[in-house]
Amino acid sequence: MKIKIPKIPKIEMFGIDVIKNMLFFILFIFIFLFLLGVIVAPSIKNFKIIKKEYFTTKFKLDNSEKELNMKTLEYQKLFKENKRTIFAFKREFDKENFKNFSSKYMKIIDIKEKKSEIYENKFIKKTFIITAILSTPTNFYKFVKASQNYKNIIKIYFPIVFKAKNGNIKLVYKLEHFKKR
Repeated sequence: MKIKIPKIPKIEMFGIDVIKNMLFFILFIFIFLFLLGVIVAPSIKNFKIIKKEYFTTKFKLDNSEKELNMKTLEYQKLFKENKRTIFAFKREFDKENFKNFSSKYMKIIDIKEKKSEIYENKFIKKTFIITAILSTPTNFYKFVKASQNYKNIIKIYFPIVFKAKNGNIKLVYKLEHFKKR
């Protein structure tokens, strides 16, 4: 027995076969949906993954920029507050300038550099022995107080040797100068 396929009726409108066009249109829709599922759907999944990564990265970037801005402001504030100290660590010790600075309080006779060494791997520490003459011991203590505002970072060590000599006081003390390495 032979199966007989029924013939599709021919309906024409303005010379166009309506049923054949309808079948081609349905075939086109199926092919379009199939290609959409095969080609576009994976791209949409990829897009969603990339979009999620983008927003995660953007969130991290925004947080990092906020943190950087806060650190920059903090750095600028600290730099402004400690500007004098920062520049003081960069300066070399100038003996003549030190003599001029201390001339208000005492007359420096001699400045001997004793040794130079590395201090805490960040600084160079130079040790000086200062010999000076002053009229009253209070001038030395005024000098110690004023040395806090000196343009270099210096440290004055106690004990200080005071010896009376011809109505004046001979003074010998140890001073250290610190400079950034």
